[in-house]
Amino acid sequence: MKTNDIVINKVIKWLEAEDKSYQWLAEQLGVSKSLVGCMLKGERTLKSERIEQFAKIMGITTKELVQSDAIREDRLTVDLLGELSNRRSKRELDSLLFATGYHLNYLEIVVVNQLARY
Repeated sequence: MKTNDIVINKVIKWLEAEDKSYQWLAEQLGVSKSLVGCMLKGERTLKSERIEQFAKIMGITTKELVQSDAIREDRLTVDLLGELSNRRSKRELDSLLFATGYHLNYLEIVVVNQLARY
């Protein structure tokens, strides 16, 4: 999920939870209600200054605002762009997935062994 989408979703959820309107948010930002509507519909790319304003209004850090919930819940996600257009790229992706899975299993075994010692 793109940073813009993450921020928009969090701001909308926050507005609903706090029972705040687009008009209220527009007043806090010093912009028109229609601009807030465009931003929260994803029709405008949010600049870093605007994201900082949202975070300040919401009482959270910018990092918390832009961070995906999947990461906050200790689940790592990776978005890959492009296409697998040939056999080599498909083999390399399979190799990457295998190595990642192997590494995660290895880490799990190490952690279990460490816990077993205590």
